[in-house]
Amino acid sequence: MTESTAEADRRRVAELLGREPLGAYTIVVRDRTGDPVVIENAPLLDDGTPMPTGHWLVGHRAVLAVSRLEADGGVDEAEASVDAAALAATHAEYSRRRDALIPSGANGPLPSGGVAGTRTGVKCLHAHYAWYLAGGDDPVGRWVHDRLTSRLGIRVEIDAHETRLTAEHPIDPAAVAIPVGAENGWNDHLATSASSAGRVDPADLTNLIGLVTDAVDEFALLNPDRVNTGRPLALDGPNSVLLARLETGDEAATTVDLDRATVEELFRLLATDDRAGRASNPGLRENEADSVLAVTCITAALARTLDPSGCSIGAAR
Repeated sequence: MTESTAEADRRRVAELLGREPLGAYTIVVRDRTGDPVVIENAPLLDDGTPMPTGHWLVGHRAVLAVSRLEADGGVDEAEASVDAAALAATHAEYSRRRDALIPSGANGPLPSGGVAGTRTGVKCLHAHYAWYLAGGDDPVGRWVHDRLTSRLGIRVEIDAHETRLTAEHPIDPAAVAIPVGAENGWNDHLATSASSAGRVDPADLTNLIGLVTDAVDEFALLNPDRVNTGRPLALDGPNSVLLARLETGDEAATTVDLDRATVEELFRLLATDDRAGRASNPGLRENEADSVLAVTCITAALARTLDPSGCSIGAAR
């Protein structure tokens, strides 16, 4: 028997909560795949218990991101950062909206307070962010969103035959696979013009960089709020380690932090050298002299297009 949409939603919400819901709710925010992110709770649970938090953050990725922000002192920082009058107005509007949903003639205790059941200040960033995502004019939720999106970067994995980019986001990460990697970047784009010594025509280096930058530009155009400049890059996987070893001169290196100027310096170092020269760099093995040039071209293209605040490179990150 095919599961209905309502049944699938209830099962998924229960999975995200880690328990069966205790009252009626409506899914009010979903991610681009349809997965629930925010639910709006009825003001009273099924047994009549007051439920002061009308909007509840359930999306796994968002919950984890906000929890980390709270653990870093985000509650106190948010309260100190937002306008007190605007926060008070948010609590009042939240309370008014929730209380309007209480059935007439309801007996017993009723929910009270504003966001997360508090009348003043900030109690729970999850509740404020849920209300903000659901359309509430919540300065704390807006602060949370700005902090989360400023912290998140773009993860990159350079495979043998493609480069995968994931623009991190507390709700909807965006991803793309660019068909240029460590092996085919060399074999399909650079080796054709390479001399027997492995020196590459500068035009082919430019063309390879152009392939990557064009793909990233298109990705950014389709995801303008995900792929904005200034976000840090995190490069993972065994091919990115080549740059860590190249920069440190240590064949055992797995991580390194680079700025954009250093990425360009590494590119110029390899682009003007032949195979023997590339392989002679401390930290590299002879059979990596070609793939490291392709990896450096890809990384330089990403740095030029995205203008990151920094690059964290290494599989152990």
